[in-house]
Parts: sequence; structure tokens; C-alpha cells
Amino acid sequence: MPSSPSKHEIITSYRSLYKGALRAVQFSSPARYTLKSHLRLAYRSNNLEGFDRAKIENTLVFLKHAGEERGLEHRLLRSLLHVWWWQERNSLRKIELRSIPPARAKTRDTIIESAFQHFTVTLKLLNESMNMCLPEKELDAKAMEELNRWKQLRFFGGYPPPATKKMQNGAPQPEVKA
Repeated sequence: MPSSPSKHEIITSYRSLYKGALRAVQFSSPARYTLKSHLRLAYRSNNLEGFDRAKIENTLVFLKHAGEERGLEHRLLRSLLHVWWWQERNSLRKIELRSIPPARAKTRDTIIESAFQHFTVTLKLLNESMNMCLPEKELDAKAMEELNRWKQLRFFGGYPPPATKKMQNGAPQPEVKA
């Protein structure tokens, strides 16, 4: 049974993740503040049960590679930061355009919320598959259903399970499309 982390280990991990993230974004102005707010929120809201040294090390390696060259890691981090920035911007102030009727504005907000839920599910799957700890928001019930659906699809190699039909002898047979 792993021991619970000390206060010093938590502070050290926060500082190392923050320094690595700053180097990865090359201290650029909007990205550094977005990263800082998400990292702070993750460390303030998470309990100590989610603290895993291996995940922190993997995240540090990811951030190091993101800062070294403009490869896949850099593009992933840049995309994450763009979405997080828009997420913060939409939550701080709701854009109210007078030309949009209230019904359409509500639909727009629903679409934006749905897109952010898809993003959160994708980020959670990325963290699971790469054993990392990039900050993510808590999922509601609808998003948890989608996460479970994606896990099931991943089990079948990205394809839905094959459809079967009952034959006369009672044994299920896969459908063949001509």
C-alpha cells in the first residue's frame, strides 16, 4: 500500500509541474496564466488519493518534450491551452448578443457545454492511456456515460461491437452485408 504523500512532496510536485509547463509554453503570456489557473485548481480540489508519482514523472517528460521541439506533444499542449483559454473566457463572461434570440442563445450555450464535455472526456482518456496527470474537470453523469461508451469502443478497436442476428438453430451469427 503506497504511503500518503507529505506536504513537501505535494509542493515539490506542483513546482516542478509548473516550471515544466512554463518551459513548454516558453513563458508566453496567455498560456502561462491559463496553465497556472488550471494547475492551481487541480491541486486545490483533488484529494491525496489521486497523487501518483509515476503520473507526475510521465507528465514532466511530456512537458519536457513539448518544450524541446514542435512535435506532437507541443501541438497537443497548444490545443489544450487554446480550449482551456476559451473555456475560462466563456465561463467568466457569457457573450450576450442582442441580435440572437434567447432560444438560440440557449442552444448555443448547450452546444458549447457539450463540446467542452467531449473535450474533458478526451482529456481523461489521454491521461489514462499515457498515465499522465494533466488537469481535468470533473465529469457530470452525461459525460461519464460517454466516457464509458468510448472505453467500450476502444475495447473493440474503435469499431462498435458486431451486430448479430438469430439463426433458426438459435446460435447467433454475424450479419453479412452484401
